[in-house]
Amino acid sequence: MSSAHNWPSQSLLNLDVFRATGVSANTRSDALALSESAYQRAGLIWKAWDLTFEDVVNLSPKFWKMHNDPIACHNVSSVTIMTIHLNLAVGTIGTYAADRPELQALCKDMMDWKAIGQFLLTEAGHGLDATNLETTATLQSDGTFILNSPNRAASKYMPPTVPVLGKPCYGVVWSQLIVDGEKRGIRPFVVQLNDGVHMSKGITAKLIPTRHGAAPVNHAVTRFAQVHLPQWSLLGPIGDKPSTHADFLAAIWRVSVGTLSLASFALPAMQIAAHIAYKYSLRRKVGVPAQPIISFRTQQIPIFTAVAQTYVIEAWTKHAIKHFMDPAANRQARHAIATIYKAVVMEHAQTTHFHLSERLGAQGLFDYNQIVSQFAEMRGVVIAEGDVLVLAIRLASELLQGKYSIPAPLYPNSLLAQHEKGVFEEARALVMKHGPRSKQYADYILPRSKDLVEAIGHRMAHESALVEGIPAVLADIYEVFAIQKDVGWYVEAGLLTRARVADMQNSAMTNAFGNMNEWVDGMGVAKWVKVPILTEKDWDNFVDSMYTFREAPEEIALL
Repeated sequence: MSSAHNWPSQSLLNLDVFRATGVSANTRSDALALSESAYQRAGLIWKAWDLTFEDVVNLSPKFWKMHNDPIACHNVSSVTIMTIHLNLAVGTIGTYAADRPELQALCKDMMDWKAIGQFLLTEAGHGLDATNLETTATLQSDGTFILNSPNRAASKYMPPTVPVLGKPCYGVVWSQLIVDGEKRGIRPFVVQLNDGVHMSKGITAKLIPTRHGAAPVNHAVTRFAQVHLPQWSLLGPIGDKPSTHADFLAAIWRVSVGTLSLASFALPAMQIAAHIAYKYSLRRKVGVPAQPIISFRTQQIPIFTAVAQTYVIEAWTKHAIKHFMDPAANRQARHAIATIYKAVVMEHAQTTHFHLSERLGAQGLFDYNQIVSQFAEMRGVVIAEGDVLVLAIRLASELLQGKYSIPAPLYPNSLLAQHEKGVFEEARALVMKHGPRSKQYADYILPRSKDLVEAIGHRMAHESALVEGIPAVLADIYEVFAIQKDVGWYVEAGLLTRARVADMQNSAMTNAFGNMNEWVDGMGVAKWVKVPILTEKDWDNFVDSMYTFREAPEEIALL
């Protein structure tokens, strides 16, 4: 696997800021201190990759590959900060910077890590209903703007706008442009949020309590009170008529980039989780005579499936990016690829982390063993850059109504391709009978939207693995896993029986056992695993480091 190659950031593991990566934040000052170290790591990561402004704006192979770097798993908050800063802030501003010297200078400061970039789209009262945002930017007679949050519901929710590191912070703030009392549509404005120490005049940020189990980020609720903006703050022209919904979707296209790139972070996270579970299961022994727990099928199924998923996802990532970057692909096609990829990969990541955590028994409950803390981070990625369920509902509806199409199956007679075709035929029949606006559609199709999108993704992922030539038994394990997600359909269609599926899984597990150690090592993430349970020596040292309660000294006991 390419993931076994040396990563540019490997040397960062020797730095103190990457060694101390705890997630506990008991006070506001603790949270801010941990957030600041996350910012420091974020800057070091993209500097290690020697990422340039051109890499970000043009979406170079280096840009995509950076999101698979296992260094991110040392503290996922660093990835959150890095993707917001580079993709959403620099990427959006850079789109308008070609003939704007002031924007070019700002982007340079951001790439040099002299300034921090943020992206303020979502509002507390509107969530993903971005077209109804209430934040306003009103054009003044002198060409400047007044930015305002008219009520609490219009507060920007989540972007980490709190001052850190003494660096000035600039945000891309999405607001309703008002010209002569007329709404001209949602537009992006560049706003200096703070100077690194204090918030800018008229801007307040309230620090949100840290997410349970996740590495702290200084997420905030941000409000604007009659904030004066210079003429150059508006990205793009004012225009002489209101912008359309299509214009808005085109303007926020970097969100689709984040949908795909941030979801691909699940690859190193799953590789690390699978490595930990497998190596621990080799060490942990039970019974007389003692045998490693990896010898039990109940341990093999979730672990071997996780390993297979990482190989399949790595193969699919290459193909998903290729489709996304296709010059002939329009906005809808890119949106479709990003949505399908994220829906499937994040389902794999969440399910895998949950099951692998369980297979570690009591050890799987603690943050020091990494899997459970990574699971908490995966929950955040599911929502970031577009909630998976909402994205899937939109995509499934558009496909069922024939608004556009996706790449056809490479192997149309495969089991997964037949499943995809079958479930969509069922759904289309309901649409034809009741219509896309009916109660039946809302009751029967919308709840199945994510399943429909996953059916496409399972087929795409599996065929990508076949094209890339991953070990056949790993592709077989993945195929069985995908079939089991909807085994009832295969039985109803007369393609398989439950007994046949069980035999397929048993055969794949048996065939995989002899090579699994090689495949686990082939993921190449051992250096990035930071848990104490994989060897007896590490476990003993870890126990010795714990706070120890002892019996009272003899002179005290005699009193």
